[in-house]
Amino acid sequence: MPSLKLAILAMAVATGLAIAAPAAAQSLSPLEKSGVTPSDKKAFRLTIGNPYNRRMTFVLVPLAPDYKTPIDGVVIRPAELTMAPGFSRQVIVTFDIDHKKRERTIALCVMPKALDGPILPRVCGRYTGRMSGRGG
Repeated sequence: MPSLKLAILAMAVATGLAIAAPAAAQSLSPLEKSGVTPSDKKAFRLTIGNPYNRRMTFVLVPLAPDYKTPIDGVVIRPAELTMAPGFSRQVIVTFDIDHKKRERTIALCVMPKALDGPILPRVCGRYTGRMSGRGG
């Protein structure tokens, strides 16, 4: 019987730790946004947050909407940022829109620059710009 009590106690402690210390991941807000622009460029202001309990450096990587393929024609300022625990910071993402297509959707992923472990968390969002009128 003592081993059963120990097993129950161990499960209770493990469950308590899992609830008390959920896995943290950097934040990106908003995760999806679209907007109209009068030119062939579209910009969005996004907020990146650091939920970790230590200072972290994050890189922002522009990708195609498939979240896999690297793309050109995207400028992120800043493209890398270091933040204290619990802080957030705004970045500006600007991308080109092809005159012929008049619309472009990109994905943007935020990842820790250096984090130990086999799995690196990333948070990704999708952003769409549409040209209005004659498009500049």
